[in-house]
Parts: sequence; structure tokens; C-alpha cells
Amino acid sequence: MPNTNIATFRPLDWQVAAWRDKSLLLLLTGSAGGGKSRLAAEKVHGYLLHYPGAAGLVVRKTLTSMVNSTLLFLERQVMGQGATVRHHRTARRFEYSNGSVLVYGGMADEAQREHIRSIGPDGALDIVWMEEATRFVEADLDEILARMRGKAADWRQVILSTNPAGPGHWIYKRLIVGGSASLHVSGVGDNRYNPADYLATLGLLTGTLGARLSAGKWVSSEGVVYADFDQDNLTDDEPDPNQPVELAYDDGYVDPRAILVVQRSGTRLLVADEIYHSKHLEEVCVGEIVDLCKARGWGLPALAVGSPEAVALREHFRKAGVAARSPALGIVEGIKLVRRLVCDGQGVRTLQVNRRCVNLIAEMTDGYQYPATGASRRDDEKPLGGNDHAVDALRYWVSLRMRR
Repeated sequence: MPNTNIATFRPLDWQVAAWRDKSLLLLLTGSAGGGKSRLAAEKVHGYLLHYPGAAGLVVRKTLTSMVNSTLLFLERQVMGQGATVRHHRTARRFEYSNGSVLVYGGMADEAQREHIRSIGPDGALDIVWMEEATRFVEADLDEILARMRGKAADWRQVILSTNPAGPGHWIYKRLIVGGSASLHVSGVGDNRYNPADYLATLGLLTGTLGARLSAGKWVSSEGVVYADFDQDNLTDDEPDPNQPVELAYDDGYVDPRAILVVQRSGTRLLVADEIYHSKHLEEVCVGEIVDLCKARGWGLPALAVGSPEAVALREHFRKAGVAARSPALGIVEGIKLVRRLVCDGQGVRTLQVNRRCVNLIAEMTDGYQYPATGASRRDDEKPLGGNDHAVDALRYWVSLRMRR
């Protein structure tokens, strides 16, 4: 006879909003031990209990990791081996008394993918949980999204739960920066069930691992220039139409020419938009950025600040009615100023970047790095060139306009 004890779920404070969220894509991230996996598992189980005939899927990248961890967690802590659910191990599925089914598996190879495609007569899904989501490739999510056509309820959902990785990861770029997912962030301190020594253990972690697992930040490996730049520096805000905008630029032709639209308002510096082109003439880029500002109601930029060597580009700005200047501050000093705007010693983030500035965000988070010396970083060390066009444009502007 099956055990008829039913496990009881008592949500943490942060889990309530995520439980009620019916968005198609639900991203649960943050530090280790915050309760992400428990919420995801409970939500899938609750959905299948509430909507008869629903089709659910829970996947990890490999079948081995699924069987050795997530499967045991589902059975012992979530389902409670209730009479309403029976486990058919050979078919790798749970069958509910109301006709719902939960299939589990991996997506590491074609055999594992074929198994999860066998859900139901038409392969339609209602709810999916992708555990340790940073292990998946973007194509894995796309394959699942193509099958989210179940009709058991009037809403469907893919839940991705994961600790952070680097900001170059597709999850960060598509779901967080791109805003494709509904985001719920939790910390180790949000889970009252964690033992005190677990919090202390996470506190011992340093470097990239500490930033990701303890602080819950999407940060690059050691060596990124603006290591404190993260999702708290991102925004969907637009410039104040009653305040002037300015431009920051770094010249190029074979290498990209980057021009940013910036606005300083009160205690905030907003980077509102960008153009980022290779093999475009100066006058074409100047015309494009001026037209963009006017079309969005920001008006003619009041000033353009950029690379001292860009003599021809400055002249084209002036012909368009935009005053142009260049800073005299060096690279190292300029980087220090930008860092303080990214995040000062008190946690204040003056710099805000609109999510559409994808090239600036990519350089800030992952592309602009120091040489891999393996030694302690010197205060006068200069970063590597190459992935520095938009960040250089920002540094030029900051060096002149916010030096004080």
C-alpha cells in the first residue's frame, strides 16, 4: 500500500509572489540556499494536482543528475508519496489520479531528448521546470517553448531555477537583460529553514564563487574591469524629456564606432541608447544618432564627448549643431571614475543603462578585461583592447563631465 501522507508546503515570504506568477517564462535565481528549487518543484506539483489531465516535465541537462538529485527531492520532500501520485520508474514518469502526468529526464543527447518528446499523443506541455538552468544551451529552451501548447489550464509556464553564472550567459542576456522572463531573486537569508552554519559557510566563499553563490550576482570570472556591474545597473527608464541629452563616442571604422546617448539627472547617470557600427562613414553615424534623439523626443543633443583622435567625427558633430569636446584624463583614472558610478563603497549605483544598449552591457559585463597575469592587479594596469568601444565612449564622457 502506498504511503498516504501528503507533504505540506509552507512558502517563504519571497515565494508567494513567484507562486502566483503566471508568466510564460519564470526565472528563479539568486544565491545558493534561497529556496528556488523548492518553489519550482512545489509549483509544478501543485499545477498538476489542480488541473486534471495536465502534462508536466522536469529536466536537468543530464539524466544522471536528474536521477541522483532532483528525482529524490521530488519524491521525498514534495510529493510525500501520496496516494494521488504513482511513480512508474521504467517509463520515467509520475502519473496522477486526476490524469495529469509528470515526465522527467535530461537533454544531453538525442536519446534523452527523444524520451521527453514522448509526453502525450501530441507532445504538448503545460508546465516545465528546468533545474540548474545555466547548464542548458539556448536551443534547449527554444525546443521546450515550441511545445508549450497544453490546454489543461488557461496559462502555461516554463520555470528556470539556477544560481548565477557569468553575464555573458544566454540566460542573463536573453531573460534578464532582454526582459523575456519574469524575474524573482532570492538570497540565502530569505530562507528561514537554513541552518546558521550554512550561512556562515557561504560567507567564507570569495572571488567569483562567493559573488555568485553567496551574493547571488551574475558576475564574470576574475579579470573583468567593471566586476561590480550587474542587473541592478539595468533599467527600462527613458530620459527626462525636460532635460537635455548628450552623446559619448569612441571612433572607429573597421573596429566599431560606438555612440551613446547619456543624460545626467540629479544623482543618476542614464545611458539611454546606443549605435554601434563598423564600416560606416562619420556623417552617416552622426546623422543616425541625431535623428534617433529627435525621433524619440529628446531633442538635439547638447554636447558630444569622445576620443581625442576623432578630429573628423568632431567636425561632423559640429556641422550637425552639436558641440564636441574631448577629455584629457588618462585610461586608468577614467576607469576609476566609472567604477564609482557603477557602485560606490556604500552600494549606491549612479550608473543606469537601458537594456537596449546591448553592446555596452556586453562589454561592461564580460568583454572588457584585464590581462590574465595571475598576479595581484596593479592600480596602474591597463585593460586589454578589443572589446572596449562602448566602454571607452562612456569613460570619455565621464572623465570630462563627472570628474568632480
